[in-house]
Amino acid sequence: MAELEAENPEYTTVTVLADKEETGSEGNTGLSSDFLLHHIQYLAQLEGADYKQVLAASVCLSSDVNAAFDPTFPQVSEERNSSYLNRGCVLTKYTGARGKSSTNDASAELMARVIDLFEENGVCWQTGELGAVDVGGGGTVAKFVAKMNVDTVDLGVPVLSMHSPFELTAKLDVYHTYKAYKAFLQ
Repeated sequence: MAELEAENPEYTTVTVLADKEETGSEGNTGLSSDFLLHHIQYLAQLEGADYKQVLAASVCLSSDVNAAFDPTFPQVSEERNSSYLNRGCVLTKYTGARGKSSTNDASAELMARVIDLFEENGVCWQTGELGAVDVGGGGTVAKFVAKMNVDTVDLGVPVLSMHSPFELTAKLDVYHTYKAYKAFLQ
């Protein structure tokens, strides 16, 4: 909805819906393919711009969820590095398994820029990781966008019991994720 409601944004905005994230993003509809790169190349070509400069000047909020702390299953998380329900959207600097393996790691400059934007627009936000090192972990598509030389950071809602038959999110977190994307797109 934030993309649809963006009126006269200062910069070109693109929302990408990709497939196969849970299975490695393979195939022509997954972000490990070149479909997004080619789309940016076409957009740049239409404007007479160099696509490499466009990519280097771009910023991406990669929309993916984060594992909320579950007090009934605390051994897979680090309590002080976890996201929680009803505390706002989650800004995830890096994901991965075994520490930061197979991940994007957002720059400090991008983190500061996004945090300032959230603060200016009244967005409730928190940071979080995807679990304890060598116990939890997971990946997102952020690394595929970052590989194109685009500053990228994950932003989404905390989810309790992720990938179980009964996942739970909080309405407040969903709303503030929407507010975050709306502020970013304007």
